[in-house]
Amino acid sequence: MSDSVLLDVKDLKVHFSKKKMFKDPVTVHAVDGVSFSIPKGKTFGIVGESGSGKTTTALAVLRLVDITSGTVELEGQKISELQGDDLRKARSRFQMVFQDPYSSLDPRRRVGDIVREPMDLMEIGDPGERDEKVRELFVKVGLRPELTNLFPHQFSGGQRQRVGLARALASEPDLIVCDEPVSALDVAVQAQILNLMRKLQEDTGVTYLFISHDLGVVQHVCDHVAVMYLGQIVEQADRISLFKNPKHPYTKALLSAVPRVDNHNKETKRQHLQGDPPSPINLPKGCRFAGRCPEATDVCHTTPTNLQEVTKGHFASCHLL
Repeated sequence: MSDSVLLDVKDLKVHFSKKKMFKDPVTVHAVDGVSFSIPKGKTFGIVGESGSGKTTTALAVLRLVDITSGTVELEGQKISELQGDDLRKARSRFQMVFQDPYSSLDPRRRVGDIVREPMDLMEIGDPGERDEKVRELFVKVGLRPELTNLFPHQFSGGQRQRVGLARALASEPDLIVCDEPVSALDVAVQAQILNLMRKLQEDTGVTYLFISHDLGVVQHVCDHVAVMYLGQIVEQADRISLFKNPKHPYTKALLSAVPRVDNHNKETKRQHLQGDPPSPINLPKGCRFAGRCPEATDVCHTTPTNLQEVTKGHFASCHLL
């Protein structure tokens, strides 16, 4: 597979203005200066706890929320600057698989029509051949082609997510954004869907932006991983480096919470974080993790941190490195 960059995100910011009665409006810094790139045919994972900004980052890449500043380029095309018809035409190049397979499919429509809809809206292929393309997509995701006439309620959760994958593939996209695509499924079904996604990537060369809070899933499916905390990336590396040698205290705490068989080992001892993340409205002056970090010093509370290369290809944002 080619190592050329497909998706390039630079200094992405998404701020929401929140009005309060009889008070000045406040700004929520949901995403605050995120940069990363994804090579063609690879999977880039973003992990973090709830409220870290990972889903908002994904929605901004897809232009489903307004971008405050920064750029999003898809193979040289500046998606962040497109408007109107130009944006609509470009949408065939990037699609999404949603978290909840039960609410992401229209219950009143047959699943064959749901998968065909992107082809009709974006005028992809010959209209007379689209039904056959739908049946081919069903086979590709592991469903029998005769199931196209059924409704979503007649499928299990895993089967619905396969339908969601078929719908995402219908426009033959370069990029598929997956927002926790297996979190609502049983563990056994999760493994089936993840293996299917890897096979689809091998067959089609599609690139994934994978959003998750499950480190076990990320370790299984991703090539590179970024860890987000309070709207910023605090660590970024290839999968092996990040899981074997984490640099940032927050990443270490996340990895220590993953269940292991050798929890008696001191190196895998659980690290308990105190308190909750700061408000994205009133951000701390220094490192955003300093208030919860067990290793924080005075400089951590007063001086902001920047993402820096600690070892080749391994970036972290911490004063202690």
